[in-house]
Amino acid sequence: MVLVGILALLAYPSFASFIQNGQVRASAESLMSGLQLARAESIRRNGVVEFRLLNTQHGAAVPGGTDWAVLAALPETPTVFDQVVQTRQEDSSGSLARAGVATSAGAATASPGTGLPVTIAFTGIGRLSMASSVRQIDLTGPGEARALRIVLDPGGDIRLCDPALSIATNPQGCA
Repeated sequence: MVLVGILALLAYPSFASFIQNGQVRASAESLMSGLQLARAESIRRNGVVEFRLLNTQHGAAVPGGTDWAVLAALPETPTVFDQVVQTRQEDSSGSLARAGVATSAGAATASPGTGLPVTIAFTGIGRLSMASSVRQIDLTGPGEARALRIVLDPGGDIRLCDPALSIATNPQGCA
């Protein structure tokens, strides 16, 4: 029994880090999915569709929260984005992943909550709208959790990468 206790004590830090990395990855993949949905919906509708990163977590205001919504405009009101395509709220308030945005790709990691809430608009051909200045979304966690980055290209390309890796030596790298 003592041996099992010692092994559990030794494994706990690795397990906690594994959970934190999983939360950051899940949030990053969710944001990426929402961005891809907004882009696809803009092409399908041949009109502007907005992706909004709301700065809330599980519906509550939290700096760097990862809740999001995809909104479209009705043909009768082309400048009012009030038609909800899809929303996503964090499943639990216990997630430790936080987001921050930057206006240039390759910039230093944005602190949680920086630039939020934010709206990213896609045009009818799937490109980023000229009004959208966001070029990267950084997702971080507490302590030693691995950070991830979503890079947005003006042409509409959306890429998830690891800012700690160089793309010259690893295809998962950012720059």
